Amino acid sequence: MSDEKRKKEVLYIWPYLEWGGAQIYFMGLMKLAQARYAVRALMPVGSSERLLSYLDELNVPCEFFDAHLDMSPASTLASKVRRRWRKAFSEIVIARYLGWSRVRRSLLHVDFGPWSSFWLLLYLSLRSEVFVTLHTALPHASWLRRQEWKLKFRLLCALGGFHLLASNRDMIESLKPYLTSRMIAGIPLAYSGVDRLEIDQTFEVNFDRLALCETFNLPHECFFVFGMGQFIERKGCWVLLETARELLQTYPDLRFVWIGTMQPNQETTQRIEEYKLGEKFRLMTPTDIGTGRAELLSLLHLADLFVLPSFNEGLPVALIEAMAMGRACIASNINAVPEAIQDGETGILVSPGNSRALASAIALLRVDAVNRQRVAANGRDFVLRNFDERVTAQVTVDKYDELSR
Repeated sequence: MSDEKRKKEVLYIWPYLEWGGAQIYFMGLMKLAQARYAVRALMPVGSSERLLSYLDELNVPCEFFDAHLDMSPASTLASKVRRRWRKAFSEIVIARYLGWSRVRRSLLHVDFGPWSSFWLLLYLSLRSEVFVTLHTALPHASWLRRQEWKLKFRLLCALGGFHLLASNRDMIESLKPYLTSRMIAGIPLAYSGVDRLEIDQTFEVNFDRLALCETFNLPHECFFVFGMGQFIERKGCWVLLETARELLQTYPDLRFVWIGTMQPNQETTQRIEEYKLGEKFRLMTPTDIGTGRAELLSLLHLADLFVLPSFNEGLPVALIEAMAMGRACIASNINAVPEAIQDGETGILVSPGNSRALASAIALLRVDAVNRQRVAANGRDFVLRNFDERVTAQVTVDKYDELSR
């Protein structure tokens, strides 16, 4: 029997086509777990080619099930019913795809919410070791909803096969209304991290700004403000465009670039055009960037500033990667973001949804190169000391090892 077949299998599973920080987080775990486990990624048919190329770079085999969640906003009763039906159908498909025997012999690390996928998690946890890492603090909910979530969390956490982890302290704080103090104390803090080797290889290469601008078809005599992630309202994309419209009246050399994870739909494209920013704003998609991580990090090297004007976040991988790349960062003062950005020291914090505050912060760092370079250097040093994925991922892999003995 080959070494690979003798290794215990760890399956990383998510049920949606959209991707981002959760998948980058999983990839950090995969790199470390591969030494001792047979690692596989399970995802829906139709997943992003760029994501698949990242997994291919890691030599992680991918498997696909033919169902996925509908993540689009549901504004009518009919659309809400359809979304719930698709969710239930997707979870049945996943359970059937895994099969009884495979569930029993594998470790499962899944991206399902205990409040929304209780029955699937219950089924899997009664048959296997199931890991769920929560990234974003739970929202405020009605009294009735809180009681429902409390029951679900406590039932799952009482099972020997269910293992809850949190990727930031803010997430742990938000669980206090739902779990006992003893349960809270048992939740490992497993931060997202950055690949130090990957970052350093890009950071230390001779930086040819002109050549990179030509590679990505960008102007070179300008000041770049970058954002990255899904181009959706929760990420503050429209706040950034409003900020851009305001700032360009004073600083016409600014160029705003958003590195997206997928092609925008027609509605999004039309709304971008309404801001009349023209060539001053560019939404870059996977086809503009290339398929590898090296291309993405090289592009990020062009940023003079990195902004994350989100309304709701965990501790975004995009943010800590930008900090590790030595980019001066401005982000919303929300959730776990202050666990990385110490205002005025490792970056700048602004109120979420406040385009004027964001514009002021960008303008300040635009004209003050010394301060910009100071917070950039401080941010890089802080991330490399505290969010090295070889250390942060070890917390989770140690849990795998503990339960595989």
